[in-house]
Amino acid sequence: MHNHRKEIKGISENNDINQDNKNEYQPFNTLNNNNNNIQKKFFLIKNETNSHRTSYTTNDSIYVGKYVNKKRNGHGKLILADQSYYEGNFKNGEFDGMGYYKTKNYIYKGQFISGKKNGKGKLEDLNMKSIYEGEFKNDFKDGYGIEKFIDGTIYKGNYLFGKREGNGILIMKKEKKELIYEGEFKNDKIWGKGKLKLDKDKEYIGDWENNEISGFGILSENGNKYIGYFLHDKKEGIGANFYINKKFVILGNWINDIIEGIGVIYILKDNNNDINTDDIIDTNDNDEGKIIIMKEGNIINSDLNINEINEIKSKKEYKDMIKIYKEKIIIEYYKNVNINI
Repeated sequence: MHNHRKEIKGISENNDINQDNKNEYQPFNTLNNNNNNIQKKFFLIKNETNSHRTSYTTNDSIYVGKYVNKKRNGHGKLILADQSYYEGNFKNGEFDGMGYYKTKNYIYKGQFISGKKNGKGKLEDLNMKSIYEGEFKNDFKDGYGIEKFIDGTIYKGNYLFGKREGNGILIMKKEKKELIYEGEFKNDKIWGKGKLKLDKDKEYIGDWENNEISGFGILSENGNKYIGYFLHDKKEGIGANFYINKKFVILGNWINDIIEGIGVIYILKDNNNDINTDDIIDTNDNDEGKIIIMKEGNIINSDLNINEINEIKSKKEYKDMIKIYKEKIIIEYYKNVNINI
């Protein structure tokens, strides 16, 4: 969702392992591989006196540590030709146990199993400028974790194969405002059911798809509520605006955030806003409200004659709208009318 490409303080700056070994190795002359003419830079590790430790250098690595059955076993230090550096535990030649691993792309401190990040650890992504602390599985962020980005964005929640998946909380900074989303994620995107707190007077609860408000939901703003359908972050389809303070509702069909065509006005009667169907009175002396015609969000005809009203009531468009209002919109209003935002 965001581009996190600014400078961030690295884990390595305060890493004990890195600091402890700062003076244990130093660069020496670049070697030339005559077979492929690739220049490789190595580090010269100072000799260690412990008899149980072994040092050796190959064309692509330098290792200092325990060596059992011709494989790295136990605690050791390994430097590869690309200057990647590992210090920690080895088992059968692979990283296994607690370790510290630094490459050109990331710095990781945590648990390994069979050469891969597994268990709990801390990962600094040098490209994304983010720091993640949490669970790993087979080199992926997998399970619960917390990831922080340089622009102030914070994610707390579940991951699967390195991507946000399942329930989580995403805190974002935008124009000096803090946006908080809590709900479902899919394939690293906001997807499913969730709640977005935009500021103290604006909140959305409902369906999401591909990082956008899409589906059925409730938008609360300045004490009023829209309950209905959305598409691509805009009101789209059948929905109703509840003007709580003014005690009326406008039901209709929305296109690109604007109500168009046939609409119905209801008057809210209950002073506590905790209503049921008996608390809705209409201005036509029937249980379906006052029928109006809307254009570009404005009422263009509110004085229909009986023939025009009956013709509208016979249309499938009108019947479907009333059905959704009574069976879905009103029910959601009951559940959420007393939400304090």
